[in-house]
Amino acid sequence: MPVSAQRAINMVRAVHNHATQLGIVVTVAVVDEGGRVVALGRMDRARPMTIEIAVDKAYTAASFQVPTHELATQASQPWFQSLMVSSQGKVMAAPGAFPITDGDRVLGAIGVAGGTETQEQECCQIGLKA
Repeated sequence: MPVSAQRAINMVRAVHNHATQLGIVVTVAVVDEGGRVVALGRMDRARPMTIEIAVDKAYTAASFQVPTHELATQASQPWFQSLMVSSQGKVMAAPGAFPITDGDRVLGAIGVAGGTETQEQECCQIGLKA
């Protein structure tokens, strides 16, 4: 079963609350195991481009079933670059997304855009705990 809508909404709210404490504005995307959006939240004043970035990061984490920062070493490989191009940018190795798991099973992923890499990863961790 994929991540529930209620859990996804709770994750978005938790990340927004934490981002406010950090003094940043972000967009949060929660996707199901296939990378389809379950919940999306863009804070007031978050840049419009953060919507696509958060969704694409979450899509990548769900597809590869690993945090996106772990893909950085593979990003320069020709096969990975081909995936980035053929997916029209939907696959990205930028930090800021983590899979949502239940044991060994991937239920979906959360992606955050709008802060620094460290802030985005911290926000994802807060979302995962929600």
